[in-house]
Amino acid sequence: MTSVPTEHQARPGVGYARDRLARRPAPFIWLEAGRRMAERLSLLRAQPEWVLDVGCAWGDGLALLRRQYAKARLVGLEPSALLAAVARKTHARRGWLQGLRGQGSIEVVCAPLDFPRNIADMPAGAHMLWSNLALPWASDIRAVFGAWHRALRPEGVMLFTTFGPDTLRELRLPALQAMGIRPPSYPDMHDLGDMLVHEGFAEPVMDMEMVHLRYPSPHAALAELAELGRAPHDGAAHGLRTPRQWCALQDMLLRNARAVDGPPIELSFELVYGHAFKPVTQAAKAGVATFPLEQLRASGRRR
Repeated sequence: MTSVPTEHQARPGVGYARDRLARRPAPFIWLEAGRRMAERLSLLRAQPEWVLDVGCAWGDGLALLRRQYAKARLVGLEPSALLAAVARKTHARRGWLQGLRGQGSIEVVCAPLDFPRNIADMPAGAHMLWSNLALPWASDIRAVFGAWHRALRPEGVMLFTTFGPDTLRELRLPALQAMGIRPPSYPDMHDLGDMLVHEGFAEPVMDMEMVHLRYPSPHAALAELAELGRAPHDGAAHGLRTPRQWCALQDMLLRNARAVDGPPIELSFELVYGHAFKPVTQAAKAGVATFPLEQLRASGRRR
């Protein structure tokens, strides 16, 4: 079995920004997105022996994967050392009884989303890569997809969730933009599919659904957003600068709610789901196609 280094230094920006999340409980939308993605695992025929959970955060995805794949080795990768410690303490403990039952190990490693090449280029790659709402933290999604492709062995499968462009549409009104409130922008699922193909994935399947969450007050709604955190790159808007802006935003949300049906406050989240496979044979580039050595050996034995 190939070993995973116990600790890596994540990029300071993303890691430090996600450190703040370790002081808060996991937000409902993050938990719900993971739960809905886990429901799709039963549709896959794969029974992976090694699964990577990239951006594992609080570690609840590791528990979902364990229920589906009791014997698999699970490795959570998290840019924040503090969040990795939370996930490790809660989910990475394995007693002798679990070992006797044949349950696989759970490890949590501190590493960036486009993890170092000494993980991505290990000779025995992962059978499955899972990532729940980690892509919004990536400043270069294509580079992350490229790293995820390298981390998988041929015929490995990748599943992820992210937010789509219709997320937080209640905060994209012109009046709110005039106040300096600009929610993060998220790519369309078709653009994500194109990126997957460009980075070498095959048979990408993308779909989405809208999730509408209701809150008893503007403060409760904004507290949920605070729990999601803010990515430290240009695609994420800066937070509110003054208490006056904070109060004005709450007043505006309350007025908009009253103009419709009254409280509660509603926020919309476009959940985008994607999955794709790493093909056995890479597409030809400049007239050259790449075949794994095992495939060539199997072909020779058949002849």
